[in-house]
Order: sequence, then C-alpha cells, then structure tokens
Amino acid sequence: MHHKHTRMNSTLAYRALIQNTRFTTFEVCVETTSLFICAHNNLGDRTLQLVHQLRNDIKDYIAKHDNFLHALSPLEFDPSAPEVVRRMYSASAKASVGPMAAVAGTIAQMIGEELTTYSPEIIIENGGDIWAKVQEPAVIKVFAGRKAFLGDCGIVIQPHDTPSGICSSSGRFGHSFSFGKADCVTILASSASLADAVATATCNRVQKEEDCVHALEYACTISGVTGAMVIYWDTMAIKGCIELTQTS
Repeated sequence: MHHKHTRMNSTLAYRALIQNTRFTTFEVCVETTSLFICAHNNLGDRTLQLVHQLRNDIKDYIAKHDNFLHALSPLEFDPSAPEVVRRMYSASAKASVGPMAAVAGTIAQMIGEELTTYSPEIIIENGGDIWAKVQEPAVIKVFAGRKAFLGDCGIVIQPHDTPSGICSSSGRFGHSFSFGKADCVTILASSASLADAVATATCNRVQKEEDCVHALEYACTISGVTGAMVIYWDTMAIKGCIELTQTS
C-alpha cells in the first residue's frame, strides 16, 4: 500500500500560534493524519513508521468490518482486533459514540507512548487532539474560531497529571464530525482515546447556550475524565480539574 507522506509541510492555521522555545518540533503527515509533535529531538522517521503501521491496522480492519467506519454508536468489542482498534472500541463504549470518534486521540496516544522511549517529554497534536507527557508545566492554547477566545487563554498541563489526553471537538469548524453546535468542547482525561470520544459525545449535546452545563455534567460522569470545557459563542463553561491561564 502506498501513502503520500510529508514532514514539515502541512501546517494547520492554528499551529502558527504555537509559541515554543523548549522543544524540537516537527510534523508528520500521512493522508488524513496530520501530527505536530514536540519532543527533545526530531523523531520524524520513527513517527512516520508508526503512523503507517497504525493506519494500515485500521484500514485492514475496516476492509473486513465496514460497519466500523460508519457506526455512530458503540459496536460489540472484538478481542481479536489490532490494539489500536481495541482501544477505539473501548473508548467509544464509555462515551456512547461510534469507534471512529476515538481514532485521532488513539493514534496520538499510541505514537506518544512509543516515542517516550526516545524522549522523556512528548506532546503530540493530531488535528486538535493531544496526548502529552511532560516533566515541566506546559500550556495548551484554546482555539475556538472566534475572536472572543482566540489565542487569549490556555489550559495548563501539570507534569503530575500526565500522561493524559486533551482532546477537542467543534460543531462549527474543523474536521470533526459533530451533531452539536459548540464552538469548542475540550476534554481532559486519563487517555487521549477516551478524551477524543467524550469530546465528540459532549459536543453532540450542545445545541444552544443552555445546554453547556448539562453537557459538562454528562462528560464528568464518565470514569477517566478529569475536566471539561465548553465554548459556545461568548460563553465559556468549565467543570472539573482545568487550570486556565492568559496566553497573550
């Protein structure tokens, strides 16, 4: 199977906002997978190998189980599936969404876990879904697509809370498939697979401003979720362990 792949040439608009003096940064892009990675050294070649491996595992599984690609609700767990697929099954079941809702977070996490062999700190962003393991605090900027919150706040990630997932979904912009209308839903969880799936499920629950609180309450009832944030127009609602800071 042949893939078009590049490194350092697919910067998404929000990536131009990243301020970094601490890490070596690089990009790895294969088809719809676009990774921006912060590490202590450039691990692009190894990352590219891992992306191909995980994408092939998912593609091969979908070729034999076509309902896996389009399901909007959890499917019966398949213990014989590749590990990346098993993780997606498990996360989607907890969030009551289809397994593909966890794909970006799962890929980010599995690559991050492997790369910690080569770098003690890793932050991997996969289309707005992040897996992080840090030794010093890091700030994840919140991009909600509107001037009210663009670039002026971020979520502080403390070392003792990592490794963890910080994943977002939007009903108004970006690549996320959503039934909701929130500008941005961000979930912090013990895993990026879970954070990704719960972000989708939470965003689906926001149709109007009054839904924000109920959506947050839903998210924080799920075991493994440590915090949730919803931005809807000029309203920001937060629940759980989320530390915000000014970034501009």
